[in-house]
Parts: sequence; C-alpha cells; structure tokens
Amino acid sequence: MKSSLIYLICILIQFISGFGLLIGIFLDPIGLMQPQFEIDLNSEPVADLLIFWTQGIIDVTAMHMIGIGLLLLVLRSFRLENHVNKKVFAAFAAFQGSVLLVALYNHFFQGGGPPPFIGVLLMAQAVLTIYGWKKAIN
Repeated sequence: MKSSLIYLICILIQFISGFGLLIGIFLDPIGLMQPQFEIDLNSEPVADLLIFWTQGIIDVTAMHMIGIGLLLLVLRSFRLENHVNKKVFAAFAAFQGSVLLVALYNHFFQGGGPPPFIGVLLMAQAVLTIYGWKKAIN
C-alpha cells in the first residue's frame, strides 16, 4: 500500500474521531456520558457540573486528535522518502499504541473507555500504522 494512502486514511480517522467527539459532547452530552455512569444524569443535581467538567476534557482530547490529523496532513505534503515515511509510521504506531493501551485499560478495568466507534477507529489506525511501518511504499 502506498504511503500517501496510509497518511490519507490516518488523517481521515483522526478527523472523524475528533469531530465525532466534539459533536457528541456538545450536542448530546448525557447520551455520550450516560453509559459510563450508574447514576441517572438527567435527575442528579450534580450532573450539570459533571457535564461541564467532562466537556472541558473531551474537547481538548478531540482537538488533539484533529491536530494530529493536521500534522499528518503536513507530513503527507512533504513527499518524504520511503525510509522516512516508515520512521514516521513507526513513531505514530508507538503513539497510537499508547493511546490504545489507555483506552483498553479504561474499558476493561475502569468501566469506561472511548465510545465504541472511536475504539474501533483507534484499533484500525494502530493496525494501519504498523502495516505502514513494515510494508509501506512510495
């Protein structure tokens, strides 16, 4: 698979993940957060404070994802050599691996984690970057 296609897919995944989180937390924060809590967020008096606090964390995370997508867009425009692209994919795979480990830890041990569509995109991107590290071509 060509490096430019791997960059493009990773950019799209970053943008979809980031904008998906932003849309979810600002249009329907209770719907996005309710599966993570045992209490009913519609009836608790502290729910407004919890939603406001969580929006501050999720919007920074979402913008971080979008920023990574923009960074990849800039790297894609440089037309780097094949061995440099492989190093970029290796570094990005290490980054994605750490993000995926935290997401899996939160899912299995903390009872939370990312929404399912974000989790699937994180796993797909991790596999894609490892593939790009090992077999990408110009």
